[in-house]
Amino acid sequence: MVTLPVWIGSLDRKLFRDIWRLRAQAFAIALVIAAGVGMVVMSFGMIRSLEATRDAYYDRYRFADIFATATRVPDAVLEDIQAIDGVSIVEGRLNAGATLDIPGISEPITTIIHSLPPSGMPRVNALVLRSGRLPDPSRPEEVIASEKFADAARIGLGDTISALLYGKRQKVRIVGTVLSPEYIYAIGPGQIIPDNRRFGVLWMGQEHLAAALNSRNTFNEVLIRTERGANAQDIIDRVDVLLERYGGRGARPRKDQISDRFLESELSELRSMTGILPPIFLGVAAFLINMVLSRLVESEREIIGLLTAFGYRSRTIMLHYAKLALVLSLPGLALGLAFGYWMGRGVAGIYQNFFVFPFLTYRAGFDVYLLSCAIAIGVVILGAAQTVRKIGKLTAAEAMRPPVPPNYSGGIAKIIGRIKRLDEPTRIILRGIVRRPLRSALGSVGIAGALGLYITSAGSSDSIGQLMSLIFDQTNRADVTITFTEPRDERALFELSKLPGVMRVEPVRNISATFTSGYRSKSESLTGLPQSGDLNRLVNIDGQVISPPVKGLIISPALARDLAVETGDPVDIQITDGRRPSLTMPVASIMESAIGNPASMDLANMGPMMHEASLSSGAYLSVDPAEMQNLYRRLKEMPMVAGFSQRAAALRGIDETIGETLGIVRLFNTGFAALIVFGVVYNNARISLAERARDLVSLRVLGYRRSEVSYVLLGEISLLVLGGLPLGILFGYYLSKMISSTFGGDLFTIPFALSVATVATAILVVLITSAVSALFVRNRLDQLDLVSVLKTRE
Repeated sequence: MVTLPVWIGSLDRKLFRDIWRLRAQAFAIALVIAAGVGMVVMSFGMIRSLEATRDAYYDRYRFADIFATATRVPDAVLEDIQAIDGVSIVEGRLNAGATLDIPGISEPITTIIHSLPPSGMPRVNALVLRSGRLPDPSRPEEVIASEKFADAARIGLGDTISALLYGKRQKVRIVGTVLSPEYIYAIGPGQIIPDNRRFGVLWMGQEHLAAALNSRNTFNEVLIRTERGANAQDIIDRVDVLLERYGGRGARPRKDQISDRFLESELSELRSMTGILPPIFLGVAAFLINMVLSRLVESEREIIGLLTAFGYRSRTIMLHYAKLALVLSLPGLALGLAFGYWMGRGVAGIYQNFFVFPFLTYRAGFDVYLLSCAIAIGVVILGAAQTVRKIGKLTAAEAMRPPVPPNYSGGIAKIIGRIKRLDEPTRIILRGIVRRPLRSALGSVGIAGALGLYITSAGSSDSIGQLMSLIFDQTNRADVTITFTEPRDERALFELSKLPGVMRVEPVRNISATFTSGYRSKSESLTGLPQSGDLNRLVNIDGQVISPPVKGLIISPALARDLAVETGDPVDIQITDGRRPSLTMPVASIMESAIGNPASMDLANMGPMMHEASLSSGAYLSVDPAEMQNLYRRLKEMPMVAGFSQRAAALRGIDETIGETLGIVRLFNTGFAALIVFGVVYNNARISLAERARDLVSLRVLGYRRSEVSYVLLGEISLLVLGGLPLGILFGYYLSKMISSTFGGDLFTIPFALSVATVATAILVVLITSAVSALFVRNRLDQLDLVSVLKTRE
């Protein structure tokens, strides 16, 4: 051991000796604290990085605050919108759906084409040019593409592809790739996750797109940037009035834009996770600190008595043990900060696969590191507080008095002694547990906490698997989903039914509407589904199939909360499509589903409600797999098809993206949990060895074999581990359930699921970790020197 300088005081010398003596326990505590601090740094830093990147991206590239669509609006209306109080920048553009035929991809590729102003770069929703150049206004065939789409579809600069635009086949050439704040999370019609290979965004010169759509000097979407502090709802109301005569479908704020909604939903879930897991991790660390200090004080009662007798104040002694707790936490604090930063950078890379930013750098900030340190130190002080207070109450005489020998004459100990089948080492194990029931129970509680955290971390994949099953196996069971360019009558369904391999066709109608109850309102989509539908069904979060109501609406819990309505309450509906009728319908039921369905009704009632014939905005197809390629070729030539998605392709995309990402996140979380498991188990074992070293060595002197002595120590540890397993399973079950209930929102609801395999794996990890810890402790036990251990301090 290193010789300490003479100027270091006696208690500080003792502090260094204690730290060296407790280095093994300090290592285990450091692992647990590192896990908790790492989670805090990663989570808070990731929230800050995403928010800062999003805000900077939106501001620098002038992301619109308000979006409004219509059928065809004269350019002159832009001046009226610009005159509205609070409007900073207004820009109109043309949007059109198109189907691409790209060599090497058999499926039809759905794309949205936006117009570019004559200047080239939009004033609102400006683009980040990543490669190439902007289209030449004199070349109608030139377009630029979203970078992710170009990479996934393997389209290079100069490549020419075929596009079916407004019923006409034409060639377009890629001259550049870009990013847009409008497509941070880019999903096409009928998709629920980004599929960059089958959905893309193109930008074309305004004059050329207007000629293709026969829409010169008009626009069908207006983008608005508002002034700081402007009343956005007032602007929306006035824009709706201006666009109503031109088929306006209702202006909506940025928060209702699909990309921003997904991003904000992810941030909300990250905030929820930050408020749950890190406190639990750090709570386990506090428990370990308390366990180590309380047992250390118990073993050093005589030393504390001597220090008091020699004139040391109780406050000084209390400060000494508080300093010990803080010093024991420092390695874990440093490791946690470094680990959290490394984890944050890794998670930032994962987010970049889903949320397309021109940059996403993990930057936690000094205050996040300072906050993490403050939280960790606070947790350590909290864990040490009870023990330190106990020290302050000890008098010299009381501390130096030897502990009362345990009484084995009655109670459970007496029953143990009467069981003749038990050998003496087993009796010693059971008496040791019974002698200190609270301490034994706390040891099992520590094991239970570690097991529960592992189950919670590993069980996230079960919930995601259940979510995918609800969406693709029970709700949307169609092989192909088609979205029409505009609502179509039954002739379109008949035409689809005659395509190669199509075995069943089911219609669907989606319309835009504003739902109002009292002073509360919300703009959402209203979906009409057939009563006899089987390819796309209403399925609640518990897997029960719900038929569309004959009368009234089925709404989501999110919409019910926004409107403050319950089952049976009337809701005013302002349709913003077609003839824009207004009506009132009752809430038939409130249904929580895996994927957000704001409002649904019987498709048969939608035609009369809209004062028009029965129309469909899309269709679900059941297709013979052998004819799928022939179907693709026919769909590529159908002008009425604006969107296409295939169930099998969506599942492959989920496996390739979400599956891989979840695997990495799960590895991080379970790695944290595994550190805690090892820290708790190993600490328990080392503390038990330190407490019982004299007793165990005495058994060796009395003639017990080394294996019998090991059995006494490891048997007690094994019983504590086994006792903590049932409690840990319950803790993990309810913690997983609580976390599942906090995730999701109006877009997704994560169902709770926990498989037997996950629980079994968690138990196996605890048992293996316990076995490894036991090997370390057994090796330490074998190295004990009999003479030095038996020496007393008297």
